[in-house]
Amino acid sequence: MGANILFAGIGTSAPCWYRCALPARALGADWVGVRGEPPALTFHTGESARPLRSVADFAGYDVVVLQQPRGTAWLGAIRELQAAGVTVLFEIDDYAHGVRKTKDHAHAERFDRKLLAAMELTMRACDGIICSTDYIASRYRAFNASTWVCQNGIDLGRYDLTRREHELVTIGWAGGTAHRSALLPWLRELLAVMDARPATRFMSVGVPGYASPFAERFGDERAIGLPWAPIEAYPAAMASFDIALAPAANNAFFRGKSDLRWLEASALGIALVADPVLYPAIENGVTGLHAATPAQARAAMLALVDDAVDGSVRAGSRDVARGVTGALAPVVARFLACASSRARAYITSRSSAATGRRRSTSGRASSGCRSCSSSPTSTALPRATCTSIPATVA
Repeated sequence: MGANILFAGIGTSAPCWYRCALPARALGADWVGVRGEPPALTFHTGESARPLRSVADFAGYDVVVLQQPRGTAWLGAIRELQAAGVTVLFEIDDYAHGVRKTKDHAHAERFDRKLLAAMELTMRACDGIICSTDYIASRYRAFNASTWVCQNGIDLGRYDLTRREHELVTIGWAGGTAHRSALLPWLRELLAVMDARPATRFMSVGVPGYASPFAERFGDERAIGLPWAPIEAYPAAMASFDIALAPAANNAFFRGKSDLRWLEASALGIALVADPVLYPAIENGVTGLHAATPAQARAAMLALVDDAVDGSVRAGSRDVARGVTGALAPVVARFLACASSRARAYITSRSSAATGRRRSTSGRASSGCRSCSSSPTSTALPRATCTSIPATVA
């Protein structure tokens, strides 16, 4: 029998999949993707053992994980669930307070002080916050002392693809908004790399326009720009890369980001050139190449292109992928034990709560998990498996 837990994510978004659907499937829990706010929620996707038509149906769970709820309508729903004995957790995998200060973010204006205040309201009301990185947890602990870090992971089966051989070495970038300031200096270096190495091409997936200068300079054969793909098709688009780029800007929004690009590239057997601040877990020269400056990125790209010509980069990156995949397997059981222990702690704390249900700090601290050997208010789950499921699940 699965855990009596519900993960409620944002519609059919990618974060709903890898932050809600994947952990739910690993735990045998329910999950849904919703839009709107109570009482007018619309249900778009999910897997549940019982009918879910409104937020009132959430009251049958022991624990409900809500992805970035905000505003007074959600506050009322959270209070009602808590009054019914449900432990409610706030889930977030971006540093939302860094968005409005990131000038090239498409939603910078929307993330104003009013929106952030609405988010802070629900953060404070929930029984705890689940974050994807230590940086986010350190910033949001100001709104809720009970925070946990569950690092991002991927469903390996979706990335178990056969990559086609092609004549040109493909250097690629995939991403959404807010990357322009970090990416453009690297792309200027890539122009020089492609001038020096004719057997190369550039491919972008996501935000349009980045491939245009390359097409003008080198022709359409050496420049491909694909629009953002649904999560189902995204791995296949990225599988065309031989070398992936992962720059990062020096701002709070990027400091809160996770290393998903490294996991994705490794799972596909793709060499990655990445910013060392955002990707410290990379063993430079072994599981990827660090580049702290555009000039270092250029040198790394040249080295990888030259290796790719004789085939060594493909073999090396596949070895990395196998290592990442193999490393996940032994800790899946540990993660499940950790999560089950935490769920039991939530339920115990819920059962012992007073009728008024205002938990004391010591009551909430009981949710710390001994399997993690971490402090209750900043618990780190095992690497990547927090949102990963076995490779047999596609």
